[in-house]
Amino acid sequence: MHTTRPHKTEQRSILITGANGFTGLHACHYFANAGYTVYALVRTPSKIPPHKNINERLCDLNDKQSIKKILHTIKPHFILHLAGQNSVPTSWSDPINTFESNVMCTAYLLDAIRTESNDSKTIIVGSVLQSNLSFPSSFQHPYALSKTIQTGLSGAYGSLFELDVIIANPSNLIGPGHSTGVCSLLAQKVARMEKRQEEKKLVVHNLLAKRNFLDVRDAVKAYGLLFSKGKTGEVYEIASEKMRSIGEITDILKQISTIDFEVHSLTEQQEITPMIYATAIKELGWAPAVPFEQSILEILNFQRKNIV
Repeated sequence: MHTTRPHKTEQRSILITGANGFTGLHACHYFANAGYTVYALVRTPSKIPPHKNINERLCDLNDKQSIKKILHTIKPHFILHLAGQNSVPTSWSDPINTFESNVMCTAYLLDAIRTESNDSKTIIVGSVLQSNLSFPSSFQHPYALSKTIQTGLSGAYGSLFELDVIIANPSNLIGPGHSTGVCSLLAQKVARMEKRQEEKKLVVHNLLAKRNFLDVRDAVKAYGLLFSKGKTGEVYEIASEKMRSIGEITDILKQISTIDFEVHSLTEQQEITPMIYATAIKELGWAPAVPFEQSILEILNFQRKNIV
């Protein structure tokens, strides 16, 4: 079993998959600003904002030989696996692609680590939406199934081949940037209303539905802490300390918007939503720092600037 590897004298290096995604862009700049040499893995040439410590690398994780070549050349100290299919609606319309992206690509990455860079410390980013394989009816969508298999595979593969693998399961990540999350989608509609591109009416499925929302920047800081203090083979839940209803989001948007708009809920039904206790990561010294209201304001401002 691996233990935390002491940092080498040279500059620390980190490979980030899915580097041009919502979390990936935040992670690239967080680690670059912290002094890491960042290798940003993307499938196609992207527009990652330039930084002296960020080096873009083209690689399709479906191509297992390609990721082996990358790791053979780079041999990074750390690997942050963020790539995958993260949309619940897409998982319904294209479940096979979801399984290939979240399960098989992770398997190819892990095997490349086994053969080419088995001294790397790796974080596989799962999701708190996963469920229990022993209870098939507990799965609410194919996305949850794919993430459950992904993290189960990662833990078992790491144990079998003595790889330094940690599982991080974040809650619903929010913040400025291109995201398909509910907070970004609602803010986008409000921004369009402000520009008179849509009717001043916000329609939601259920105002009473509650979720755990965490700012993406707090999540990325948690990943950084896990690289230095996280234990091999452990699973860390990463979440905020409070559940928030969709109604709370719409109330904040009404307060900070430059216009008045109606909110219509298709249903108002209480849900039994279990609380997430991020005990293990908090014991390492982590705590969320970005206030929920600040996250919503920054999301709206981002949408205002990016509405076409």
